[in-house]
Amino acid sequence: QDPAWLRTLSRRLGWIAVPNLSIIFITLQVLGFLLVLSDQIWVVRLALVPERVLQGELWRLVTFLALPLSLSPIWMIFTLMFLYFILNSIELQWGAFKTTFYVLVSLVLTICFSLIFGYPVTQVSDFVSTLFLAVAALFPEQEIQLSFLIPVKMKVLGWFALAFLAWRLFQGSWMDRLFLLTIYSNYFLFFGPSLLSTVREWRRRRAF
Repeated sequence: QDPAWLRTLSRRLGWIAVPNLSIIFITLQVLGFLLVLSDQIWVVRLALVPERVLQGELWRLVTFLALPLSLSPIWMIFTLMFLYFILNSIELQWGAFKTTFYVLVSLVLTICFSLIFGYPVTQVSDFVSTLFLAVAALFPEQEIQLSFLIPVKMKVLGWFALAFLAWRLFQGSWMDRLFLLTIYSNYFLFFGPSLLSTVREWRRRRAF
């Protein structure tokens, strides 16, 4: 059951719910991929560059989501298929409002962080990672075919993703760490308590 604060937000802000977010994100990705494929300069034109936004290029607040996850046509197809699977799985489990709110927490805080600290956003792989981590937490026992050959449970990939995130937090500069904590804020907000509970249980069993 959802916590009380989320149920309250759902009643008061239900109008922000956007169904089929996967279609919107995939459309942006396809457009960005075609533009960057035609000319690499589009990476700079689409990116969230705070100085350019403050000069009036407000479209960057949205177009950074079009920065392609891959420049390989074949890998892009598989990436978009996986992205569609991730977002649809979340929406089927949570509904449009909760899914939209989860997405907006990360995106709005990331945009605010970028503008306040002058931190450019030139890729969206971390944002997609927050979506993947949500699916891994919601469907831990579900298996996917890694490289179309090796069956791996989502929870295993989720722990690897968290370990990689922890390594980046350890290795990065303070500004990079703050950025990562900001963009992954949706995951920590929604799954942080259960994650801490799992870690405590693991440590208790190990100590025993």
